[in-house]
Amino acid sequence: MPDKKTLRKNVLERRNALTEKERKEKSNRIRERLISLPEYQSARSVFIYADFRSEVMTRELMKKTLKEGKRVLASKTLVAERRLLLTDILDPDRDFIAGYMDIPEPREEILRDLSPEEVDLVLTPAVGYDEKGNRLGYGGGYYDRLFERMRPEALKIGLAFEAQIIPSVPAEPHDIPIPIIVTENRVIRI
Repeated sequence: MPDKKTLRKNVLERRNALTEKERKEKSNRIRERLISLPEYQSARSVFIYADFRSEVMTRELMKKTLKEGKRVLASKTLVAERRLLLTDILDPDRDFIAGYMDIPEPREEILRDLSPEEVDLVLTPAVGYDEKGNRLGYGGGYYDRLFERMRPEALKIGLAFEAQIIPSVPAEPHDIPIPIIVTENRVIRI
């Protein structure tokens, strides 16, 4: 089995090969699959990552979630503390600026440092997933540390293009599997 670094490189190449039009169409299909899930429908507060580069696009999902009367949270990367700071998002078109590594993050004036325990559902980005729910992250461990601080019953759902689903992700004992992964073609339940 290739190591995580090689896997990341290979999967990112596949994801980056999608055109913007393909990413938009596939992201729309992923959004429609996600919002039909009972787990999404019952969540009152949803942490939604702000998409970066070739990730599954999330701005329209944020808008839809807000229109449904749900609370939307996003994060700022605190590199020195090695954690994600969570805050409320009220207007996805205005509330983000380029932050750490140019990742979109909430503007300083709206930051509130909310407890991860306030989140019912977290939508996780990843480089890739396998069908057992193992997540190949970017290597910083930010989401693993976030998961440790959330309520045990808070649900984690991965959003990914089919191009990001791989046969196997090397898992460490501390890795937390993602029980539901939504792609443009299917919902994978672990």
